[in-house]
Amino acid sequence: MTVGLAFGLVGLERVLSPFAGLGLAIAIAAIHYGRRDLLVWAALLIIAAAGTLTGLLAERRAEGDCRNRWKSGREVRITGVAAGFLPAGTRGSIRLRPQGGADEGGCRWTGPVRVWTEGPVVPGAVYSVRGVWQPARSPGRTPRPPERRGWVSAYSISLAEGAAFRSHPFLTARGVLAERLWRTYPRRWAPMAQALVLGQRETLGRDVSQRIARAGLAHLLAISGLHVGMLAAALFAFARLVRLPSARAHLATVVATWAYVLLIGAPASAVRAALMVFLWALTRLAGRASSAFDVLGLAAVLLLLVRPWSVFEPGFQLSFAGAAAVGYAFRETRGASALRGRPAFVKAIVASLVTSTAAVLLTAPITAVHFGRVTPAAILGNLAAIPLLALAMPALFASAVFSAWPGLASWPAGGAIVLLHGIDLVARLLSSVRWASLTMAPPGLLPTLAYFVVLVLGAHALHGAWQRRRFILALGLLAAVAIAWPPLKARLGPNTLSVYVLDVGQGDAIAISTPQHHWLLVDAGPKVRSFDAGERRVLPFLRERGAARLEAWLASHPDLDHVGGAPAIFDAIDVERVIGSGYVTGQVGQVAVLRWLVERDKPWVHARAGSRLIMDEVELLFLHPGDEYGSEMPPPNELSLVFLLTYGKFRMLFTGDVSGSVEDRLGREHGERLRVQVLKVSHHGSATSTSSRFLETVQPELAVISAGRGNRYGHPSQMVLWRLAREGAEVRRTDRDGTVVIEAWPDGSWQVHTAAAGF
Repeated sequence: MTVGLAFGLVGLERVLSPFAGLGLAIAIAAIHYGRRDLLVWAALLIIAAAGTLTGLLAERRAEGDCRNRWKSGREVRITGVAAGFLPAGTRGSIRLRPQGGADEGGCRWTGPVRVWTEGPVVPGAVYSVRGVWQPARSPGRTPRPPERRGWVSAYSISLAEGAAFRSHPFLTARGVLAERLWRTYPRRWAPMAQALVLGQRETLGRDVSQRIARAGLAHLLAISGLHVGMLAAALFAFARLVRLPSARAHLATVVATWAYVLLIGAPASAVRAALMVFLWALTRLAGRASSAFDVLGLAAVLLLLVRPWSVFEPGFQLSFAGAAAVGYAFRETRGASALRGRPAFVKAIVASLVTSTAAVLLTAPITAVHFGRVTPAAILGNLAAIPLLALAMPALFASAVFSAWPGLASWPAGGAIVLLHGIDLVARLLSSVRWASLTMAPPGLLPTLAYFVVLVLGAHALHGAWQRRRFILALGLLAAVAIAWPPLKARLGPNTLSVYVLDVGQGDAIAISTPQHHWLLVDAGPKVRSFDAGERRVLPFLRERGAARLEAWLASHPDLDHVGGAPAIFDAIDVERVIGSGYVTGQVGQVAVLRWLVERDKPWVHARAGSRLIMDEVELLFLHPGDEYGSEMPPPNELSLVFLLTYGKFRMLFTGDVSGSVEDRLGREHGERLRVQVLKVSHHGSATSTSSRFLETVQPELAVISAGRGNRYGHPSQMVLWRLAREGAEVRRTDRDGTVVIEAWPDGSWQVHTAAAGF
């Protein structure tokens, strides 16, 4: 069914008839010849056809959704019920359930809308929002449900109607508990308490969430099956403790568990766990034995029937993969002959290590595909953090129950804070280790399938199938080839020049691949508090394309939005040389780069006007800065490297962040020599650059602007966009188009692709 759903959601309706027709044909043949084994295959094909039909219906509903029609920057007015909590003075993303059914343009919503706004916002209350529509930064590797295709950046939000228990009982109760927890816990721990009890992560600081993610413990902050399982076990134990009959204890556990899941907004992992609790109770009451994997599979099918888009969501995939891995590893460990007669604590330690390792191994490709990260630290982190969480959850729930009486709630809250300190300490220790979290390029479909094949064969070999070692080794070799194929394909590809203007937010990072697949990198993106563009954007991009070495890294100028990500890149990839203007401004980003050069004994090449860098028929001619400043120290932007890239008849001009006065001087000095097909627009499209006189000299066919979405500087300037339009230049912007790719050939022909267009 999962395969059928995936086909349906991507619009492959042509597979519906083959699935259904072949399934019916096999079923008829199986009945005629009395082959029960064929009936299984027929049932699978018919289920796949049903999944395809379900996916197609969901995809058709999504096509008419407003979020598929809105363009970036469109003004949006929505009235809806808030499903998230934001205290006063806090900014964050909340979900809003629109009321009224249709937008003024006639389109409809098929789910909640994400809104970036400032508190106070209380769940269950109705708000009127005015804002600007911002599409998702890039299309991603898998189709997204409508609510994940963008968000509304609100510039006005007003309360239209207060929270009412009659209208929205679960949302209202969630809002009351969220406010009480916010008052009960200190500001440092209140966001974590809300995340663990209510699944509300709007107030959780990015530094905390990323630290825990790097330690491989992100599942602790989501209301996962672990939390729901703990709650269900505690509820059932309490019901039996107060001498409820078995049937009533099971019923009470199921009802209370579902009430809690609805209270927290019914995330996929929590629904999966609640379905498993329900099915477990049903089989126990019926007196029938059932396999944990049967229950897990049925829970997945039921959830997908209600939420077809879940098949592509990382929460669904991680939840079911993790549960399957833990269940399989625990069963294998419990029956292992090597542990017979061992002390109980040895069995417990081994079982914990094996289950934690199995969960990390099975979920690794999922985290790599969706987040570009694999976290080996989770193997050890789970051993320490899960027991702490198991102790903290009763205290957290007790503080929520008694939150109406602050004096009484402070007692369990104090105990919970101590345990939260322990979890945070584990995360800090593990996230500081270099191997704890490995950033990597998201693998393609073929390497991911090959990985799963090897994993399944390895598990099969543990059951004594060592006589099939040759077969396993052959498939392992095939998997290795599949995993190595992307970089091999990049090296064996056609001899074109590729320039990638990377989407790194408000900053610059431009990768250049020469015809012989040597790599140059201009700038490295910004580094601000918890976001390092070098680590999060540039490195995964380079690894995905098999770039293990940079022939040169060029620092256009020393501002942090251009060189902040450099240290992360330097630590991960071999850099042959660093090229800069030679001026030392003492800025933080430049100091970090210079320190790295001294420690690694790497050359710092000073590029001045007239210098050239030639590699694989690609020439970089540096035009600025020269010696015009003498001993003066102009503003850092004026020190930007300006260079002309030439490949045969193709020409592209890189301008860094220089001002219009520098551009105009270069235009007067070089004249028609500056005419190019592509212009990298200076200073993110600031109005102080890219003058009309300069554009008349350059006459670009394509202008590329690197700017951050919704940046506070207003880049790119409308005046610059108007000048480019008047000149007839095609404009591509990273804030709207994502990463921009220019491919060029020696005859001067070129073409442009963008991430937003699916490249």
